[in-house]
Amino acid sequence: MRPLYIVALLLLPNLATAQYIHGPRLGMSLATQSVGGLFQNTSDLLPGAVFGYGMEFALHPQFIFMPELLWMKKGAVVRNQAQLTRSKSSYNYLEMPLMVKVGTDAKPGGIFLTIGPSLGYYVSGRYQQWYNGDQQIDQKYDLTASDNRFQFSGAIGMGTDLKRTSFEFRAQTSFTPFSATIKAQNIVYQLTFAWRFLPKEDSGKRSE
Repeated sequence: MRPLYIVALLLLPNLATAQYIHGPRLGMSLATQSVGGLFQNTSDLLPGAVFGYGMEFALHPQFIFMPELLWMKKGAVVRNQAQLTRSKSSYNYLEMPLMVKVGTDAKPGGIFLTIGPSLGYYVSGRYQQWYNGDQQIDQKYDLTASDNRFQFSGAIGMGTDLKRTSFEFRAQTSFTPFSATIKAQNIVYQLTFAWRFLPKEDSGKRSE
């Protein structure tokens, strides 16, 4: 399965022909872990970046299939004020959301909603720990010991489209556990900006 992600990462921009809207996505994210779902996190937020490429296939002017390929950071920060300790677990994922986008207006400038599944592949990770402000541990995770590097998630979002840009807030939670020993769900909140390359026909009409 790993080679499929690599091939998709290389080919997705090339598959975006002039017939479809496509473009890069870039934004910031806040990751955490929970045992209860979205907005019920049991640890502090871990800031990170999210970036990648996406496409939009219009099945209807207000109903769009939107596959993406994103690089995303998951994990959490845990603080213990009594023991003066702080730890940070970060996991880098190659994520493939398959979103459905429903617009409230067929014209640019309207609000849209997104919902769909997402398949993630665990690429790398790091664990860091501090005591009273001094770093005690800084080590990479050994991926050879990972029992399952794939993670299935679900996401919902809301945003707005302009002619050539798009903004979206999205919340994502994993459904499958991170490992056999860590049962917590990975939660990611993200705010992304997308640049939209329009079909040549639409672009020409707007120019006229």
